[in-house]
Amino acid sequence: MKVFDKQIYSSLLVKGNLHEAINYLDGFPEQAELVEKYKEVFQNHQLMTRSTNKVIDAVDKIYQAYYIDVFWHKENPQKAELKLFENLWNYCGGNTEIAKDSFIELEVEKIIRNEGFEFLGGDTAGFYGPYIWATSVDETYEVELPYGVQQYALTMMDGFISRSWLDFLSFGKVGTGGWSGKDGTLCCIKSLYDTESTHFKISFLKHEAQHTLDKKLYPHITSTELEYRAKLVELIYWEDEKIITMIFHDAETSDVRNTHAVASHRIISDLSKRLFNVAYVNDLGMFLTKLDDIRNAAQALLDEWN
Repeated sequence: MKVFDKQIYSSLLVKGNLHEAINYLDGFPEQAELVEKYKEVFQNHQLMTRSTNKVIDAVDKIYQAYYIDVFWHKENPQKAELKLFENLWNYCGGNTEIAKDSFIELEVEKIIRNEGFEFLGGDTAGFYGPYIWATSVDETYEVELPYGVQQYALTMMDGFISRSWLDFLSFGKVGTGGWSGKDGTLCCIKSLYDTESTHFKISFLKHEAQHTLDKKLYPHITSTELEYRAKLVELIYWEDEKIITMIFHDAETSDVRNTHAVASHRIISDLSKRLFNVAYVNDLGMFLTKLDDIRNAAQALLDEWN
């Protein structure tokens, strides 16, 4: 009997493969309720009400319609983006020729902030979708990375309405846990972490601190390179199989905009060459027998990149 594997399901969503994820769920009777929820929202276009604030709800539903266009109907991404920004511009009261995407989201941000919420626009792994939340608290953390220790400013955010497209595709079960802000601040989604956990200390603090450091050291570094280096740092510090398993399942190159998936594929490829002397190992079990070697190899790959 097949056993449902949450990591396989999550990885399909990370790659934006919504239909494949639902098909996977459909193979397990215990997931029938979740499959029906997907049909209700995506097939029947029943948008979710995720805020009691009418303004926030209206903006959120404009983005939800975009997610359905892109991930369910497989609409051309550029066409879907144009429709998204036309709808946002109309909601903002625009009555002139449609402006640049970044300008439209600045207008949306003003509206959101006027309601007492915070807003971050732009794209995540190639697809648009905002982060909308209620409160922020500033803290400071000392973080050890492979090449030194230093303090980082951290903003702990809470009361989220939207965490971009992956949050919506997974009904809140999968999604960004935080990010490195333009000013170098580490921005963390409070509800997702126990601050005493290994997950927080490595997969959030070290991962995002490495982003902040790399942006300073390499001003022209690409998003894929940022993810590649931060994932290597996670591999260096994690002592069990969790991160290599996640990276293995997330690896994908079909959409170059999905920087997390592309970076994961590059890591699996580089580890395959270094540990097994082949171009690419498709057997997770082979990696799980070499956890110590993977940590050493990740350090070597990071050293070589420098």
